[in-house]
Amino acid sequence: MENDKIMMCFQQLDAKFRMSCQHIELLNREIEMIQVRYDRSFSASQRTFRYSHRLKLATFEGMRNMYYEHACRCADRLEQIQDVFIDRGLMSENDDSEGETNRT
Repeated sequence: MENDKIMMCFQQLDAKFRMSCQHIELLNREIEMIQVRYDRSFSASQRTFRYSHRLKLATFEGMRNMYYEHACRCADRLEQIQDVFIDRGLMSENDDSEGETNRT
């Protein structure tokens, strides 16, 4: 019963971690596009556009950093739960490394 609760927690946390990673990838793409627009406005000496793009960049970079911190906390918690499974003999240490290679 307790193992089922831990497994459910692990699966929920893994889903949150993966969603955070997807959001980080999307934000990275958006930041790249805004950076291109900022560089164009800089080369064309369009100060008003540079200002608005700089604000957008700061906002999106802040959002990305928040998602990154959340993903790091989720990854730490996932490692702790995996250690519990390994200690209880429900998962071997090899299972962890195989799961990582299957994800990529």
